[in-house]
Amino acid sequence: MPLLRTILLALLCGIFLTPRAAFAMTVTPTQIEMTSAGRASRGAITVVNNSIAPLAVELITKLATLDESGVPKAEAADDEFLIMPPQAMIPPGATQNFRIQWLGDPLIETSRTFLIYVNQIPVKMTKKTSAVQVVFGMGVMVNVAPPHGQAALEVAKTDITTDARGRRHPVLTVFNPSNVHALFPRATVRVSDGSWSETITSGELAQSIGIGLVQPGHRRRFVLPVVVPPDVKSVKTSIQFNTKP
Repeated sequence: MPLLRTILLALLCGIFLTPRAAFAMTVTPTQIEMTSAGRASRGAITVVNNSIAPLAVELITKLATLDESGVPKAEAADDEFLIMPPQAMIPPGATQNFRIQWLGDPLIETSRTFLIYVNQIPVKMTKKTSAVQVVFGMGVMVNVAPPHGQAALEVAKTDITTDARGRRHPVLTVFNPSNVHALFPRATVRVSDGSWSETITSGELAQSIGIGLVQPGHRRRFVLPVVVPPDVKSVKTSIQFNTKP
């Protein structure tokens, strides 16, 4: 049977998930917050080999831009990170730590977002071997903030959408006017119309949305975890954004 190479990329962005096992490995964390200067310019990625065979992995860095729906577009990145080691062979059941160090401009003007892919390296198989080889990869989002600036979010637009079960939800589009990336779940959102109102806490947003990255100068569209009553035709929204975790 010919070699089958299947890459499963866990791109975690507002669509990003919690740490999980992907048969061959577990990668943590799925999100790293860094600054371009100082102690916070360093981080680490931990990979656990859950399989019964040695696991060869390599780390590849891509520059990422998110569209309004949170779908990332990845492109080649310069050598702006020192990753040690860049590759490793992890024994069965063992753990490997990869050190991440920012090597780019320490005085960047705006935040930059990267995806560091932890990719399993296919093992070379002998000609006599007949097997299907499944190769996994997972992505870790790394946000690098400038040394100066403060994240901000403002309401750009509010709509209502209907899900597959016929329930109506507020849809909030936010804009980041600052030079620092913003994480939408750090906000508290209030939606209202007349006598009806609901407040969505930061914890509720984190649970339903995930990371919720809004890059500098960009918009993001989020469906809020609130059901709009049938008699409400439109909603107003306000946000209170907390710049610190």
